[in-house]
Amino acid sequence: MKKIVFFFFVLISCGVFSQQHDHGAQDEPSTHGMAIFGRNKIYAYHLPMFRSPHDYQIVLELVFDERIRQQFIRDQQQHPEHTTYTIEPEKFILPDMIANPRLFRASIYRGHFERGGIKIAESVAVRIQEVVYFKKLSPNTIKPKTTDFILFGNNREQFAVHSIAKAPDFDQILQIKTGERLDTYKIFTFDETVNAPIGVSGNTIEVNFDGRKLKVDLLRQLYLEFEDLKN
Repeated sequence: MKKIVFFFFVLISCGVFSQQHDHGAQDEPSTHGMAIFGRNKIYAYHLPMFRSPHDYQIVLELVFDERIRQQFIRDQQQHPEHTTYTIEPEKFILPDMIANPRLFRASIYRGHFERGGIKIAESVAVRIQEVVYFKKLSPNTIKPKTTDFILFGNNREQFAVHSIAKAPDFDQILQIKTGERLDTYKIFTFDETVNAPIGVSGNTIEVNFDGRKLKVDLLRQLYLEFEDLKN
């Protein structure tokens, strides 16, 4: 029986590997812009679209060298009115980079790198520390009628990104605060009546979590996007 279970596991593993390999084989090298945020840890969120090769929703933990990390933190402190920071990486095949991370180079922008953002550092060495969340977007996905968010973070900072499903949709990144440990990502429904952006003027909302109510403090909005996910 153990041999049968093991053989079944090997078959599944090979199938998953094959699917990841096929995704990489179909995609072309491209510039995969990402929003970056956080001070205790640096997180990156791939800015997705509903077309190849950008049809992936991904959250990463990144590592910069200490000088660049301090520069990024200092810039956030000096420009609190700017909540969106992005990186413009060198071209690569995204699923290949996720499956086999390697050092890559990127420029850091205060603002959106394609929409008038100000470059604050260039040719920065970037290393992927952890793949926090990975999802290939599919046109066959059924769009939910609820507002679902992916929550992640650490003991000092926590964040939430809208779980994208099917066009037309929207992107939203929030800095939040909960009383829960987020050692791994969790998906919560923020609104059970509609699938729409969440207001963040210092609001506190309650969500269902393991049969109880969990308070979530919405501290600030870091990014909101509709145009890239219209179709």
